[in-house]
Parts: sequence; structure tokens; C-alpha cells
Amino acid sequence: MPRKTQDRSNRTLARWHEGRYVPLSQVIDRLFEESFLLPSLFDGFGTVAGPSGTNLWETSQSYIAQLAMPGVNPSSIACEVKDNVLSCRAESAIEAPADARPIWEGLDGTIDYRIVLPGEVDPGTAEASYEHGVLTVTVPKAAHVRAHPIKVVAR
Repeated sequence: MPRKTQDRSNRTLARWHEGRYVPLSQVIDRLFEESFLLPSLFDGFGTVAGPSGTNLWETSQSYIAQLAMPGVNPSSIACEVKDNVLSCRAESAIEAPADARPIWEGLDGTIDYRIVLPGEVDPGTAEASYEHGVLTVTVPKAAHVRAHPIKVVAR
């Protein structure tokens, strides 16, 4: 007996989220955008990037993270470093218009970043500033892992 096949070309997988469906392709895209891979794991294999909306810089003295946090209430921003993981979170100050039904929401709720710093740090002297929707966090490297110049004496 011949096997019956179904045409599945017009079906879209979706995930139910807060009273609405979110297309699975959008959920998968977001998963990949928000994943973080430690670059040292892939040395020689090309470039990798951190979560969408982030920059991580290294100087001889510190790591500098720049995190996109548009539309947040500055007083809600909280950051900490524990076990070389920088965690920053903030609450959105954006409110939905009255009687509006969301089609998608990208700037609502909580913004939460967790970034693995690639070396040992001294979290006790970290500093942060928020300007133009970007949080900049500077975390000094631990003293024993910083580069120390050696004076060469000619004889």
C-alpha cells in the first residue's frame, strides 16, 4: 500500500510566549545572537563574537565591556563580577501604549548580560558608567596577571 505524505511547506513552527506565538526561526536567531563563546577556545579557527549589543576590549591593565542598554532606567542598573563572570542587569523604562497589542517586543522587561572575562580580574576596583544607552564597565586585571615592564640595563 502506498505511503501517504503530507505537504508541510506552509507550516511554521512557533513558540507560545506571554499570550502570543513567536516564530521558531526568531527564537533560534535570538539563541545564536545571545550565545557567548570564549574566544580563547577558538584560537586559530576564526573570529567569534559575544552577545548581540556588546563589545569586550582588553588593555594591558583591564577589560572594558560596552553593553547596549537602550531605554533602561539608569537607577535599575546593577552589575557584579563573580568567578570572572561579569553580570549586568537593568529594567526597561519603556511602557506599552494604552490598549496596544504587541506584535514584537525587543525593549521590554529585563536586560541581562553575563560575560565570561578571559583572565583573572580584581573586581573590587571595577567602575561603570552609563551614557547614551551604553553601559561601559571597566574591570581591572588582577595584579599578578598584568604585564610588568622589565628595565634592561646595558653593561
